Amino acid sequence: MFKNNFIVKIFLILIASFVAVSCQSNPEPIAYGEDSCDNCRMTISDPKYGAELISDKGKIFKFDSIECLAAYSMIIDQKTIASMWATDFSNKENFINTDDALFLRSENLRSPMGLNLSAYQNLNSLYKVKNEFGGTNLRWEEILNYVKSEWK
Repeated sequence: MFKNNFIVKIFLILIASFVAVSCQSNPEPIAYGEDSCDNCRMTISDPKYGAELISDKGKIFKFDSIECLAAYSMIIDQKTIASMWATDFSNKENFINTDDALFLRSENLRSPMGLNLSAYQNLNSLYKVKNEFGGTNLRWEEILNYVKSEWK
């Protein structure tokens, strides 16, 4: 009886571990120069503009730009989106949830797909870049509307 309980406990621990790993809720590092954009299929090459979408099942979709993330998010079932993330332009190692990110559209910051969008963790970072390069502040809903109007 002890042996059976032990085997059942081990089995349950393994199942719980598998479920925890398979339901990813945080972004993972992008392999720049290797990973391909799930929207446009280009190789993701510029670490200032990467983005990710995590599905409700934990699958991670990677993008070479904020505009590709936005375009992709508009063509899939919204219920399947767990979270969306953009690379912090001022700190390439950091992802920001699109719900919390601040965005800048600047003709002087050329993003991979040409809509010139970048993301920031806070206002200080955004204004530091904006003072140097100019541009317009946007929130996520405005990004969606902008991408929709530019990529018909």
